[in-house]
Amino acid sequence: MKLTMIIAAAAGGGDSVLGELTDWIHLEAIQALIHHATAVITAIFLFGVTARLIAYLIPDGHAKKTVMIIDDVILLAVFALAGWRLINYMWMRPHLEAPLEEPAASFQPPQGDVSGGADALLAQCRAQAATDQDVHRCLKEKNAQAQRELEQTAARMTADMRALDRVGSAKVGAAKGFEMAQQAFLLYREAECRWRGVAAQNGAGDDTYQACMADLAHRRAAQIAALLAK
Repeated sequence: MKLTMIIAAAAGGGDSVLGELTDWIHLEAIQALIHHATAVITAIFLFGVTARLIAYLIPDGHAKKTVMIIDDVILLAVFALAGWRLINYMWMRPHLEAPLEEPAASFQPPQGDVSGGADALLAQCRAQAATDQDVHRCLKEKNAQAQRELEQTAARMTADMRALDRVGSAKVGAAKGFEMAQQAFLLYREAECRWRGVAAQNGAGDDTYQACMADLAHRRAAQIAALLAK
């Protein structure tokens, strides 16, 4: 991200220039390559200095040969790790950028204020159902659909954040950060919907709770999907 911002600023074209560049150049891959190349160069320097010290301080013999072999093996392991992480990033990224599955067509709460979405779900189920039990069943199904949608998008975001962590850049901790944000949302959703259920009138507390849970889950899934699409 920092590399793209620097290039866009240098070009002086803002988002339009950045969009054209990203169509032709994989800037994040270049950033990852520079990061790992820097790490490898540093490792070569440090292990080169270590080898010189070993050659100077340790007298010839089996001990010296053993230490030199260990030094070479560790350096090769550093090369292998850097290469594996870069290849893993390049392989993972196209899969993470695959288009999201379309959410179920039957679950489409309207945009707008939060309470409006839950009220619309209640009205929709009441219009389709003949009895109170049918209304409750309809709302539970919509809640289950929304929960599946949320779990799918959250899983994709978690995979995306883990891929960023594997690159080893400044974004380390992205997966943990998203996990904490998601836990906070789930706690908020539960408290919010329980409050709405308790405050509901005419014995509609459980139906209001189900509609609220479904609506907030759908909105959260849409928010995560929008972030993944960027």
